[in-house]
Amino acid sequence: MNYQEISNIIKESLNLKTSPVSVKLFEKEKDAEEIFEKTNKTIHCQAIITASKGKSFYGTIDEIGCPIGAGILGLKELPEKILNGSQFDKMNVTSSQESGKALIDSVAKNNRIEAIAYMPLEDSKIEPDVVVVIAKPRQIFDLIRANTYQEGKRMDNSVGGTQSLCGDIVVNSIQTNEPHISFGCIGSHMATELSEDQVIIGIPISKLEEIANSLNIIN
Repeated sequence: MNYQEISNIIKESLNLKTSPVSVKLFEKEKDAEEIFEKTNKTIHCQAIITASKGKSFYGTIDEIGCPIGAGILGLKELPEKILNGSQFDKMNVTSSQESGKALIDSVAKNNRIEAIAYMPLEDSKIEPDVVVVIAKPRQIFDLIRANTYQEGKRMDNSVGGTQSLCGDIVVNSIQTNEPHISFGCIGSHMATELSEDQVIIGIPISKLEEIANSLNIIN
């Protein structure tokens, strides 16, 4: 797969100002550090934005700071106050501890890993697990059309306003092997450069080439 060519198709077809981002999950840190330099302190959603601007790097639990996001991605165990719903209730994310538990139970969660790498798609040095595109709604619309083009299959989507770029975009896209869309979460809107007019889509690597080829046809 020619990542440079696919990135060019996506960027030119959608008139993107930033790059699609390759995200790779590593069971062992040693496999990541052989290829990438380690980042400074960040959070997962900001790491994706940083990579979209041209940087390649990896992080571990020591660098990926959001405790809930890190737990969802598998870098650490989720805190009990998250798993039992009490933290969401306390943060007024949900109306009660019970509804908080129902929400976190519904979020896709990854198995334990030690590192995550982020890179612009065109600079991918290893096959990613998922490619993330941050764009305007009209641009994401074209990616939805490209996903539908070959088989006429509608896109199923699940969002809850929390754990968007970790659970919805990365883990859920990998586990279902289908693209997923999110509008960000409290953390990504408060603590990153994600703007209020942007939407995010995660594309599993198995679907990337087909979507890029379809995008090239319909545009």
